[in-house]
Amino acid sequence: MEKAILMMDYLNVTQKGDGNFSHKGDLAIDIAGKDSNKDYLKAPFTGIIKRIYNNVNAVWLESIDKVIYADGTIDYMTVMTLHDDDVSNLKVGDIIKQGEIYYNEGRKGYTTGNHIHLAVGRGKFTGNGWYQNNYGNWCINNQIEVAQALFIPNNTKIINSGGYNWIKENMYVEDNKYIKYKVVKGDTLTSISKKYNTTVDLLASLNNIKNKNLIRIGDTLIIPNNIKYFKKYTGKSVSIVDILKSLNENSSYSYRMKIANLNGISNYTGTSTQNNTLVKLIKQGKLIKP
Repeated sequence: MEKAILMMDYLNVTQKGDGNFSHKGDLAIDIAGKDSNKDYLKAPFTGIIKRIYNNVNAVWLESIDKVIYADGTIDYMTVMTLHDDDVSNLKVGDIIKQGEIYYNEGRKGYTTGNHIHLAVGRGKFTGNGWYQNNYGNWCINNQIEVAQALFIPNNTKIINSGGYNWIKENMYVEDNKYIKYKVVKGDTLTSISKKYNTTVDLLASLNNIKNKNLIRIGDTLIIPNNIKYFKKYTGKSVSIVDILKSLNENSSYSYRMKIANLNGISNYTGTSTQNNTLVKLIKQGKLIKP
């Protein structure tokens, strides 16, 4: 699964979204490169061209498969670009591979200086691709803030961020959408993916793992937080068995083994130290549920 990446060597936001003038009520941004010359844009994902509107040389590119958004969303994505001076090399139905140059800065339409008008829509291409808002501006359907959708390459030189908090390709949003997991002896991507209700392909993509059969003990992995937790226990009991019973949960030894294994306790035998760890976690509301 591909990350959706805004691939330009230099990032210079010349007009941010939902501002004045032509972007009022619109989350699109204007981007330029290093200087007044015409920099190029590479495809943020492998996609198919769904529409071309020649008055402003608008091009809609829809991802072939679901992609990883910078905010952690996994979905299809549609990107709309405007103002390239010449798009005669493109046609509807063309497949553009991620990283392939397909668009350039330009002045086609109503513009000031060379730039690319860039908008992102969540999901697949719908309708005719855009709508006119209450201010008369044309917005991509299902619009989303560009910096929430697209990563930027690690080596991109930022001239003007536009005030956005851009997420680099090797960074992830530090919130409850992800957890950090330290690899222990016996782990494989397959076993970890099953434990945390995700997929090997997604783990490999999120963590830039090229060889899915090779992970190292001690490595820290970023994992989507698709985890269920036991209800937080607020009573005074110090017995994990009694706590589970009070929450109407299975308290059998075999089930506690599953709980322990899922929460990083290997070779569970029901020792006081192991049980105290489980009690501490459930009182914090952080005990993972099988």
